[in-house]
Amino acid sequence: MPLSKPWDGIRETGLKTLISKDNAVAQYDYGPSVSITLEGVQPSSGKILAVALYASETGSGAIITEAGRLFIFDANPAVANGDANLVVGEWPTIVATITIAASDWIEENASGAGSMVYKVGTEYPFHAVQTLYAVYYHEGTTTINSAAGDEETLKLNLWYERYS
Repeated sequence: MPLSKPWDGIRETGLKTLISKDNAVAQYDYGPSVSITLEGVQPSSGKILAVALYASETGSGAIITEAGRLFIFDANPAVANGDANLVVGEWPTIVATITIAASDWIEENASGAGSMVYKVGTEYPFHAVQTLYAVYYHEGTTTINSAAGDEETLKLNLWYERYS
């Protein structure tokens, strides 16, 4: 039975770790690929409605508040943590690119425990898939988890609608 608006409602992926405390990510490098299995009838088409990124630091590093890009793929990219480039065949599998400006980050204060970005207002459609894949591309000059004792993390939550 095909689904259509508004019968399926808005769904949430739950927190997915894009960059763990064990991932060092330098300027213009990618973090690892993270899979996001869509709930319900499979495969499903739909739209990403909102994106939230949550940064935290429990060691001696700095909370992430620099520019980057969130790439959403419809196939698992071969990109590994610290890679500087995607391979040619991965570019056509990108279904969304979400730009994160340094000014998008909201943080408590200089000694706070976290920061976050919330992007809403632009919808990103995707065709029928069972799983989406997310990769964070770091554009900031400060390397994430660059020193011993850094425990910087970046987590992702997506809100989406399914149509089929």
